[in-house]
Amino acid sequence: MTFPTLSYDDADGRHDFVLDQDSISIGRLPDQNIVLRAPRISRQHAMIVREGQGYVVVDRNSSHGTFLNGVRVTRAELRHGDSLQLGAPEGQPLVFTLPGESARTVTTQLDSMNTLLSSISQFPQPDEKAPVGAREMGQLSWLLNAARQLNAGGGIEEILTSLLQLTLQLTGVERGFVFLRVGGNMKLARGLNSAGQLLVEDSTISRRAMLKAIESDAKFSISDALADDKAAAWASVMTNRIRSIYCIPLRKRDAKSRNAELLGLLYLDSQIGAGHLSEVDHQLLDTIATEAAALLQNALLAEEEAKSRRAREELAVAATIHSGLMAIDMPVIAYARIKARSVPCYVSGKGVPAAIVAATMQGIIHAQLLSGQSLPNIASLLNRFLCSRNVGKYATMVLLKLFHDGRVEYLNCGHIAPLVVASAGTRWLEEGNLIVGIIPNAAYASAHFTANPGERILLATDGLLEAENSAGEPLGNARFAATAPHLDLNGILDHVAGFRAPNQAQDDDCTLVEVVYTGA
Repeated sequence: MTFPTLSYDDADGRHDFVLDQDSISIGRLPDQNIVLRAPRISRQHAMIVREGQGYVVVDRNSSHGTFLNGVRVTRAELRHGDSLQLGAPEGQPLVFTLPGESARTVTTQLDSMNTLLSSISQFPQPDEKAPVGAREMGQLSWLLNAARQLNAGGGIEEILTSLLQLTLQLTGVERGFVFLRVGGNMKLARGLNSAGQLLVEDSTISRRAMLKAIESDAKFSISDALADDKAAAWASVMTNRIRSIYCIPLRKRDAKSRNAELLGLLYLDSQIGAGHLSEVDHQLLDTIATEAAALLQNALLAEEEAKSRRAREELAVAATIHSGLMAIDMPVIAYARIKARSVPCYVSGKGVPAAIVAATMQGIIHAQLLSGQSLPNIASLLNRFLCSRNVGKYATMVLLKLFHDGRVEYLNCGHIAPLVVASAGTRWLEEGNLIVGIIPNAAYASAHFTANPGERILLATDGLLEAENSAGEPLGNARFAATAPHLDLNGILDHVAGFRAPNQAQDDDCTLVEVVYTGA
């Protein structure tokens, strides 16, 4: 049996990880199946889970999110050629590849694309017997028709696909790529070859040509690299046997500063032969790119505004739900003291759906504890509930029982390990289980230990341990364990606030629960 792979490149070279298990964990911790060290990647960031004949990616409540083809997701089905980015949409891509396939054919297009392709098929073929003026008028007529169809597109993906289809047909080259500027870097957004197949790998293009185009006011083109002494000496051209190249910057229409207003870049090349574009062909290419850039600018603005509006609405509701969850009185127990404090953070992507799941889980757990259910049974019930409802959400959690004689039973489902603070030092309660809501038939087991009078048990969230200082260093387990014995609950949270870089946004809530066993 063959399995899909997840491939990525780093300073050590290329890595191809075979997905031959039911679940593959990804994160910064050494115990993850795939260990990635980028600073914005959480310790337990995401999982790849096999479901039937397919695979899904599941974000594990990471601080900075999981992105599929540049779009933030909490749970999504993986298809051949999909690109995962962890921590940021411009992060290092991890490419999902099914066995026996090297490219994915674009099989679905929006309705307006069908009309566009019809327009492309009407592009006038060169007629050597026709007068030059007649041929050029035919090309200009095609341009008007194609421009109408380009304007009919709405979404970013549709615009980029249209641009590539049009320019590949016009130039006759083998492949084309569109790069978008994200955080100062050029990131691949779309790639197609002349057969209409989606391209996800851009390592064989000429970065030198891209740089020259970005630095110029207009496109950079090489019709025949063999006849250009300078270009023929470029390593990328020689290694990849590139014969012709066309690079066109995509800039905002009202741009006053070139680099600051760069949206992206159109890159076309061919290995087969030299390019043969007439002056009118070059004008057509420039015009189509300019039109696409204007449409892209509008689409990006509209998308950003829609995201901002949804985020504001979502976070307002989430804040209300979260406040309700936290508005409880700590129980009074004769043999223990319990304190808790939460510094909330409402992040887009962790808003209303996550708040509703948390509220539902809180109610289920409370009811099951009152009915005397065991901790493993409660975890199994929650897991089946989330999986059967297909809500696309999951949860990490710690359930803990403290008895009057100091016995402690706990069950950890993918959460940060509880920390025990004793007179002799600190220790982590490391026994754990799978998070709830991913694998329907997962089994859960609790662990036990005995606390001595005066010992404290601290339960924290990711937002506390992943707070970063000005050097980009997270607080981490070691600093937390070293600080905890010397400070009370409020002191620990104040210490975290002081550790955090002054201008760093809080990407996750900082919640800390302290249970002190005072003795029977």
